[in-house]
Amino acid sequence: MVSDRYRLHRLRQGDEWVLATLAKGNARFGAGDDRPWVPPLSNDEAADFVSDPRTVCVVAIDMGTNHMAGFVYGGVLYRRHTKLQHLCVYEIGIDIDHPRPEVSKLLLEGIGAEARQMGIEQGFAFASASDPDTRAIYENVGAMKGNDTEILYGLKF
Repeated sequence: MVSDRYRLHRLRQGDEWVLATLAKGNARFGAGDDRPWVPPLSNDEAADFVSDPRTVCVVAIDMGTNHMAGFVYGGVLYRRHTKLQHLCVYEIGIDIDHPRPEVSKLLLEGIGAEARQMGIEQGFAFASASDPDTRAIYENVGAMKGNDTEILYGLKF
């Protein structure tokens, strides 16, 4: 998808500041009330994030204002069968002042293009059953919903 309003940028070394900006403005990348402020990564952690070739973070930038309109990131995971590499889309956020359908579609197409450049043809994403907005983002680009017997567990180590 090509856009006259937005350009996409994959974070790389030198883009560490973007992560701090996203963390500090976290409430803007949702419904405005469901995402609290979160502390940014340390400088070393941010450098590791943007330098890791298996971490893919794409931002949509409004060309009129040069502000971030949204972001998506995921990680390349290895599997023991089928194809070695898959991309797990971990999080997507659209700024409250930008059209969610347009920006989310553009971001998912952008992260998909990055995956294809890495030789990755398949991926998956998570969305809470109680989050119809995020589920709609994935469904609107043709993602197939898993069966209702799958449950995501969070682990602490």
